[in-house]
Amino acid sequence: MEATAPAVPAGTDRQASGNPTHLHPLAPKTHAERMRKLIGGRTALFEAIRQASEEQDAQWCLELAEYWDENEEGADEEQNRQVRECKIQGLRQLAAFETSANGRHYYLVSAYELEK
Repeated sequence: MEATAPAVPAGTDRQASGNPTHLHPLAPKTHAERMRKLIGGRTALFEAIRQASEEQDAQWCLELAEYWDENEEGADEEQNRQVRECKIQGLRQLAAFETSANGRHYYLVSAYELEK
């Protein structure tokens, strides 16, 4: 999210992080492509997502899954299904510990949407 100055009031949609690197971040698709390459490609990313899910590290699993592109050339449907399942499990785990009703609802609805 782009901000014009670090003095943006707290609680707005355009909060500044205090880090100038975040003023003009890469486009999400470009960022994901570069992270997949850095991680070691699709196979390494897939294994990292599965490992995080098996270790019940829900937040890390979801963050890694953000770099997974189901529509990428060479995408394997079985791997896509397993990544979706890991995301669903992670979202439900986070919902179980969320104290905010709105946050819990958002996690659960997001999991439900992935099941469709």
